[in-house]
Amino acid sequence: MTARVKDVAFLAKVGVPAVSSRDIPVNVAVSAPLVGAARAGVDVDALLAAVGLDRAAAEDADLALAPAQRNALWREALVRSRDPALALHAAEIIPWGTFDVVDYVVAQAPSLGEGLAALARYFRIIRPDFNLAFEADASGGRLSLDLPPTFAGVQPYTTEFTLGCTIARFRRLTEATWSPEAIDFKYAAPGHRDEYARVFQCPLRFDADATVVHFSRAALDLRQPRADALLRPVLERAAADVLARMPPAPRLTAQLRQVLSEELRGGSPTLEHVARRLAVSPRTLNRRLQAENTSFQQQLAELRCELARGYLENPRISIAEVAYLLGFSEPSAFHRAFKRWTGHSPQAWRARPR
Repeated sequence: MTARVKDVAFLAKVGVPAVSSRDIPVNVAVSAPLVGAARAGVDVDALLAAVGLDRAAAEDADLALAPAQRNALWREALVRSRDPALALHAAEIIPWGTFDVVDYVVAQAPSLGEGLAALARYFRIIRPDFNLAFEADASGGRLSLDLPPTFAGVQPYTTEFTLGCTIARFRRLTEATWSPEAIDFKYAAPGHRDEYARVFQCPLRFDADATVVHFSRAALDLRQPRADALLRPVLERAAADVLARMPPAPRLTAQLRQVLSEELRGGSPTLEHVARRLAVSPRTLNRRLQAENTSFQQQLAELRCELARGYLENPRISIAEVAYLLGFSEPSAFHRAFKRWTGHSPQAWRARPR
């Protein structure tokens, strides 16, 4: 399945213009900023060129953006579109089928609650590095979203888009007017909070400990009238087969990177300290990382490199400040490390043609 499906009636219903199918890439990693930019009339090819991508790369389903390039793509899309709520607006119009088999399998669930459970179950097909979890009981349900630390620079936009897509799609599937009971966001309130209120239509809480959408029991019991009981097991098997062929999520590596990102804020993480935070011995941590074909030092270096590229994109952050933020004892140590990682000095990398 490809990401070229169009539903003109749905676009008209939500009151936004359709986007040309050629402006919608197959790759989910770049869909949100490009769809939002296309909606605003931005030249998508020029936008891609500005961040070092071409359309062939954007349509490569296996493309993985480095954090710095991801940040640059969002920044350019926001600047060129002059739309601070670009992610929310993209979520309202992104075509059905963009998320491949996951879009179709959740559509066959008999109720909203079962659809949310299917979404959480197969979400790794869309974003293997995100953690989307759903739980429900007699009182209601909770859908939680946790992003990897390398998404820190685009956390609000990524969260807006992911939750915006989820709400818009299930409103369409249930053919009913409903809203979450409340949504908690793990970041400060944005300047376009009014658009949050329009899209989500529920109480919003910012600076929360976690990003969680709360659902009432009545909402979870809403039926999805177009669900096909015969088609559902066929699509479930297809989705399960895709999931089974994906490499297992490196759980310890993901936890390690989360801890390292927190420890790097002006400090220099040590194996012993990080192992204590992960409740394992240094020897066990090394052994389990080796089983995942990585190591403490490799993950520390990769995360520092990714974060360094992101920081250097911002000319207001001095190179000495970048060194401090990454836990280096002095700028010269950061210079040597960055040259080893990239083949360029921090100054040369910052001054390179974009």
